[in-house]
Amino acid sequence: MSIIATDIVTAFGNRYINEGQNMESLKEQIRQPSVTPSYAVPIITENDVYRSSNTALGEIVQGFQKAFTAKGDLTFTPNEIVLRNAKIDISLYPDDVKGKWLGFLASIDKAARAEWPIVRYLLEKHVVPQIPHDMETKAYWGGSYVAPTPGTAGTTAGTLDGLKKLIDAGLTGATMNAIALTALPTPTTMFDSVEEFTDDIFAHNPVLESVKMRVYMEPKFLKNYFRDKRNTHGNDVNYVPGQNTVDFSPNIELVALPSMAGSGYIWATPVENFVHLRKENGMKDPKVEEAKREVALMLDWYEGIGFDYNQLVYAYKPA
Repeated sequence: MSIIATDIVTAFGNRYINEGQNMESLKEQIRQPSVTPSYAVPIITENDVYRSSNTALGEIVQGFQKAFTAKGDLTFTPNEIVLRNAKIDISLYPDDVKGKWLGFLASIDKAARAEWPIVRYLLEKHVVPQIPHDMETKAYWGGSYVAPTPGTAGTTAGTLDGLKKLIDAGLTGATMNAIALTALPTPTTMFDSVEEFTDDIFAHNPVLESVKMRVYMEPKFLKNYFRDKRNTHGNDVNYVPGQNTVDFSPNIELVALPSMAGSGYIWATPVENFVHLRKENGMKDPKVEEAKREVALMLDWYEGIGFDYNQLVYAYKPA
């Protein structure tokens, strides 16, 4: 990592002049907080792979006869979610802020560069919020694991398999349920599209009517749903603006995931079926090391996301 201050030097000069500039003079970029994992059941494990079994008992009821006629099979199907090892490695030379407008981020009385204000500023104002931003915008939905190339920094998207990859594989392999809509969801059809989507879930499995579920979509879709409902039913006596449950299906909650922005997908599963996996390792602050005048920030952790029971996932995939 480099401290790039070329434009600062061009505009303000290559000398430090104390004009009252301080931390309040630094305006950070806006970042996306982590949202997707907040809707998943958190699971802490010490294993690299989280394994479970989906179980199902077939029909067992039959008409009476005196003879014993055995009926019913209990089937166990394996399911696993792989946790991937992610990390951040950042190195910087704090001296790079000297001799310029940013000089207040240096220190004149501390020889240890790791104790300079620039290090704390970088850690608290940038590194800590950047991790969830990267994961939410590039990994939790669109991620596709790529094995590291020795000596080369990888991408956030290659850190783990995101929900899109899992759902695509589930639809292709018929381990998840495909939902077809009669028309593409648009700003003027979104209300009907969501109702059709949920009706199709219950057509697949009527038992789910009594189960708490969430329907996930990109933020634009949920906004279009509320607007379409307002424009269509806003004058109804019982209209409630912004109600995020499906009419006549109070167990279904509608959720917008920033990670899905631009995807066009809609998917649903029971609340308890969506899981987010972590190891205790890595749930600490980044480690700060100093070697001569160079400072390094390091953190690594294990993380995975997915479903306990794939057959309880329902998804609309745009053509």
